[in-house]
Amino acid sequence: MVATTQIIFMVMAGLASVLLPFVFILILRRRFKIRWIPILIGAAIFILFAMVLEQISHFLVLKPAMDGTISLLEESPWLYVLYGVLAAGIFEETGRLTAFLMMKRKYKRMDSAVSYGIGHGGIEAIIVLGLGMLNSVVFSIMINNGSSAVDNLPPALIESIAGTSSFTYILSIVERIFAITVHIGLSIIVFTSVMKKGKWWLFPAAIVLHALTNVTAAMMQAGLLENMWLMYAGLMIMTVIIGWIAYKLVVQDGRLDSNQHDASF
Repeated sequence: MVATTQIIFMVMAGLASVLLPFVFILILRRRFKIRWIPILIGAAIFILFAMVLEQISHFLVLKPAMDGTISLLEESPWLYVLYGVLAAGIFEETGRLTAFLMMKRKYKRMDSAVSYGIGHGGIEAIIVLGLGMLNSVVFSIMINNGSSAVDNLPPALIESIAGTSSFTYILSIVERIFAITVHIGLSIIVFTSVMKKGKWWLFPAAIVLHALTNVTAAMMQAGLLENMWLMYAGLMIMTVIIGWIAYKLVVQDGRLDSNQHDASF
């Protein structure tokens, strides 16, 4: 059985995934002119490059078996981690680069990078956390109702849903806050590489920073790291580093020193 409290926290986490992008909009619109078009472009680019192209790469490179097992993960977990973090960095940052090159003529201000980052990180939160929680709620109801369909679910999945603490769902919300912050920061970094002469090197730097952000999570997935707090510590450290670099770039751009803080959409 899945406790009612757990289901409530699943619902809370799912709702939070939808609300978080709007929370970031409300906070950042004091400093930046948030626009919907870059937000929508950020969401679309994430879906195309991370959910379609990157997944095709995973299928071709990792070649998962019918039962879901991956030989690379079992034979060389460190190589699996290296591939995973680099794939995420390359595909998502290339998506950002592609978007900003297309947006270059019409959206030239740093505000567009911030808007893009909200869209990119926001749709990821909805897909990863929101849809994940929706599935968990549905499965939980099926388990509690004794549905015959539960017999077709993997025992490990049932154990995972029933054994996950409510506190874990709170942490998942915090994780998404850090993740959206990272995506906004990386968007500013790649945007600067496109808009500023001599700053091209920021694009490969963004790939490396993105990859490093995912290292502890990938290690956890590969069984190389068991301490959840170390995983979150890695994410927090990289969030601070990326946030600091992005802040410096924004200051250099003069956006924070400008009196033109138009908060309209």
